[in-house]
Amino acid sequence: MKFKPKKDLLYGLILLPLGIFFIGFGASFPFIFEANLVSIFVITGLCIPLGFFFLWCWFGTSYLISEETLVVKQGPFSRSITIDKIETIERNTMPLLSSTALSLESYIIQYKPYQTFIIAPENIEEFVGKLQEKNNHIKFTRK
Repeated sequence: MKFKPKKDLLYGLILLPLGIFFIGFGASFPFIFEANLVSIFVITGLCIPLGFFFLWCWFGTSYLISEETLVVKQGPFSRSITIDKIETIERNTMPLLSSTALSLESYIIQYKPYQTFIIAPENIEEFVGKLQEKNNHIKFTRK
């Protein structure tokens, strides 16, 4: 079952304008500035992919629960977590620090010994319920 991420306006106000800016700046740089060929390739080659990366992270984040795994996709990155290895899911108390989630209301999945990943599905109750159907030992703390 596929779950959409919860998206906060704050993250949208950061990622979307940055993505559009970098794509626009990278595409218009050769026409606006009188720069040498190397500068044009470097600036354009860095800005346009970076802009697409920000947009891909915003539009390409999802959580997929299959029979045995939880697959977290975020832009070009994907992580697969075996559901049997998940120990706890708890509220993230420091959401702005080291979070790849698109919401301030995020949760930490702890799996294996000392391995964690931060998520923010739209409906956390349904998401955790589906995971607990497959592994009833998962402890969920909403705090």
